[in-house]
Amino acid sequence: MSDHCCQMMNANLAGGETAIEYIPKFREYGIAVFDGGSSYIVIAHCPWCGVLLPESLREHWFSLLEDRGLEPDDQDIPEALRSDAWWKEAI
Repeated sequence: MSDHCCQMMNANLAGGETAIEYIPKFREYGIAVFDGGSSYIVIAHCPWCGVLLPESLREHWFSLLEDRGLEPDDQDIPEALRSDAWWKEAI
């Protein structure tokens, strides 16, 4: 079973030795920026098979927080919103 768009994407994300990252909470793929922080550049297509990747849910996540009166670093963020559970359960 494939979690991502192709076997190469699966292998590279599982290996952790490439600059490609997947951020489950936002359903977002990116290329790591090695600046000492956690920055990355969002990508829209798989670098191996070229398929269009799913749309990022980052803005929707921040809207959900705002609707609940929460901040991104708030300790009261529900556990489901700290992972990909919030959007997987909505599908």
